[in-house]
Amino acid sequence: GQKKFIKQVIEAIDPQKKSSRWKMIEGDLLELYSSFTIVRSCECQWTTWTLEYEKKTEDTPEPLVQLGFLLDMTKDIEGHLLKK
Repeated sequence: GQKKFIKQVIEAIDPQKKSSRWKMIEGDLLELYSSFTIVRSCECQWTTWTLEYEKKTEDTPEPLVQLGFLLDMTKDIEGHLLKK
């Protein structure tokens, strides 16, 4: 329910593998994680999201909220594409 801020850079785009990689460089997310990178790849009808992160402490939760956001975004895009 709270607004969060992140600043990211695109580290890599591979058109042949249909993948992209974003690295978080600033923001609220880096208060919990020492590093955080998101990788997206597509094959046929599947999209795979990979979250690569390093927790600052053992008590830091898994990034399930961020994963949920990515899943919701994927469903929204799919819904939009299937309407056409």
